[in-house]
Amino acid sequence: MSGLTDYHTHSVLSDGSARYETMVRTAIEKGLDEIGFSDHVCLKPVTWAIEEIDLPVMSHQIMEIREKYDHLISVKYGIELDYFPGREEELHRIINSLPLDYVIGSIHFIGDWNFDGDTSLYGKWPNDELYAMYYQLVQQMAASNLFDIIGHLDIIKKFAIYPESDLTHLYEETARIIKASGSVVELNTGGLDRPCNEFNPGQAWLEILHAESVPVTITSDAHHPDQIARHFPGAVELLHKIGYTEITTFTKRRRGSLKI
Repeated sequence: MSGLTDYHTHSVLSDGSARYETMVRTAIEKGLDEIGFSDHVCLKPVTWAIEEIDLPVMSHQIMEIREKYDHLISVKYGIELDYFPGREEELHRIINSLPLDYVIGSIHFIGDWNFDGDTSLYGKWPNDELYAMYYQLVQQMAASNLFDIIGHLDIIKKFAIYPESDLTHLYEETARIIKASGSVVELNTGGLDRPCNEFNPGQAWLEILHAESVPVTITSDAHHPDQIARHFPGAVELLHKIGYTEITTFTKRRRGSLKI
């Protein structure tokens, strides 16, 4: 996997199972050129995100690891930050307080419902309506221009919940807004290990993104060292099939590229 990066990983500081050093060593063993840490940061009080008071601890640990392993692998500092409409100023303050290489923006909540972990409200709305609510949030998130990477774009399908009708028009509209924002979309390979058993986003979504010239990167959403770079060969194959020839890299929130 030489020449590849993995920017979506979680440590014990949020909901991962390992410390940064273990993750870096695993990334080196797997032949990655770059490893990025992106622990959860969330304005809501949740158990799976790092508390704001501990953000300096995270920064210190990542800088130490970067210095120790810089001769073997490029270590990037990111966060996965939940987007909440109307709270953009708070999100901006957090982002600007950290020496980040990139920010992954994710939607895990519709209102106060964490649909990513709580299945109790599925079925409350028609699936088409649920998808419309979700993608409206994605569009607002992209249009906020706060984020570098759009996280697991179609995570609303996680529990194999699918729309009743063809929503291609909604996806195309969302892709145009993402393109206008200058954001990158991650091909999150962790979806293969979720109930939907498919990359996030799936092939049809990636084809729409490619048609709109939206750049991508490949990530694993690893919560355990063994998951770092999981399913990457299949991801590269799929991107080649669609027509992508490179993935996006980040340094100090500036974009670069790697051929795949």
